[in-house]
Amino acid sequence: MRSSYNRFVLWGALIGLVVFGLIGTAHGQVPSSNPVYPVTMPMGAGSQPFINVAPTPGVMPGESSSVSLPDSPPILPGLPHQPVLPTAEVVVPVPPAPGLAQPIPMVQPGGAGTTGASNAGTAPASTPPSDPDKPKFDLNWNSGLFIQTADKRLSFHFGATAQYDFVWYSASPILEMGRLGNDGVGKFHDAANLRRGRIFFEGTLYEAVDYKFELEFFNGIGFSPAGTTNPTIAGSITNSPGPTDAWMTIKDVPFLGNIRIGSQKEWFSLEHLNSYRNLEFMERSFLFDFAQATAFNNGFSPGISVFRTWLDDRVFSGIGMYKNESDLIGFGLGDGQYAVTGRIAALPIWMPDDKIFWSVGGAMSHRDPVDDRVQVRIRSNIRNAPFPLLPLLANTGSLDSSSQDLFNFETAAVWGSMSLQAEYSANVIRGARVAPTLTTPAGPPLGDLFFQGAYAQALIFLTGESRTWNNKQFYFNRVVPKRPFRLKRNDCDECGWGAWEVGARYSYLDMTNQSLQVARLDSVTLGLNWYLNSNAKIQWNYDYAHRGDTPNAAQGHVHALGIRSQFDF
Repeated sequence: MRSSYNRFVLWGALIGLVVFGLIGTAHGQVPSSNPVYPVTMPMGAGSQPFINVAPTPGVMPGESSSVSLPDSPPILPGLPHQPVLPTAEVVVPVPPAPGLAQPIPMVQPGGAGTTGASNAGTAPASTPPSDPDKPKFDLNWNSGLFIQTADKRLSFHFGATAQYDFVWYSASPILEMGRLGNDGVGKFHDAANLRRGRIFFEGTLYEAVDYKFELEFFNGIGFSPAGTTNPTIAGSITNSPGPTDAWMTIKDVPFLGNIRIGSQKEWFSLEHLNSYRNLEFMERSFLFDFAQATAFNNGFSPGISVFRTWLDDRVFSGIGMYKNESDLIGFGLGDGQYAVTGRIAALPIWMPDDKIFWSVGGAMSHRDPVDDRVQVRIRSNIRNAPFPLLPLLANTGSLDSSSQDLFNFETAAVWGSMSLQAEYSANVIRGARVAPTLTTPAGPPLGDLFFQGAYAQALIFLTGESRTWNNKQFYFNRVVPKRPFRLKRNDCDECGWGAWEVGARYSYLDMTNQSLQVARLDSVTLGLNWYLNSNAKIQWNYDYAHRGDTPNAAQGHVHALGIRSQFDF
């Protein structure tokens, strides 16, 4: 047993000596142009370094002293003589107190260019050569911080939006409570409400693909539609995160232009396509709830679409197939339940240098209803809570339906500081009948229901700005004030009071039909917008809404005053 152990030790020692010799020989053959890497050896109390080091006289603990490596490493017995290596300086920090382990920085000997202590006459440390193929990134601010390569092939933008609302109401008691105390729309309460809280990132990949992903953190999700009066159900709502935009776009596709895949806005209605960050009023008109392809899912549907412009960006076309779904978390389950939606628009007048243009267009959507049911419910133009808690100005209830068709006509124009916008929509519910519930059977057939609505609005800047147009996707851009707001202006010649805009909108909705009379709604909204800069604004809205032509339900009016503070980047 002992002889076996001795043979093991001898063989191990021999192999170790051979390896050590080969390493030493390899070190002596390293070309002088190779990079040199620092090596750290731990030193404890009483331990000896590989190289005998003595602190320089007069150097206190914690300072540094310099020593010289020997002209050649030790020659091991039985191995070839190693070449003489040049001398390199080594900085040795003296331990501050005996018994504490301190690292000793060492530099391996090499050729010319070997670096050691920063003493006079020592060659400076060389910088590793840069990779010419490695992209260089720049930071740019364009109403948000963008990271992009110098050639603009890659870009990344992280952003967020917060909208906080304060709301005050005054409503007719008969509208709230109803004639019999149980057929009203519900109580309108004063409130403070975080209307939207979203974060997102977006960018471009190698010029060929655009992408965007956004989460909404203040969705109101409950177990019943908006307008519930059951306190138990109303109390079950949660503000659950859900996706809005979650898509990628393949660009420059021959003939098709762009292909977008994922959760996206359907190509329907100008005010829907306008970004929520750039809304002229606190809420979109009645048409968003009335004839919007995505009224129950935050405005976004999963699907695939193609879009492009023609004739030097004077004509736009977009069409897509989508999964028709009605929840706020981007989830669609069910056989069929698809929708086809398309939009076309044109610029008969386009003089952007003179701040004059005019756009006209139209859209259509044919839909297979989710679970063969359709519901149209209308919220007020100023809101005070997540949607399950909101009183509803009009509500068809759940209707069985074989299919649904939506139609839209739009126009928008800018003339200097003034902007005009209007839309008309129709909602056709085919093969309708009141859906059964747990306690009531299905109602009699209602046939095809035809509802319609419209809005018109006008706004003007008091400070000389003009709204601009995205002529790649045909909707409005964000407002950029000429003189951003700043009280301390002694070092900012271009600062001022921001941009101020006033506007008015009239909305109309007719949801009466020969076989089903829901309501007729009229609304007037007045607005004052203060754009402190391109990323922050404050809005004041007053809205008067009237509900009439409802022989089987309560009638009356609602006065609402709302204030919104918003920032986004």
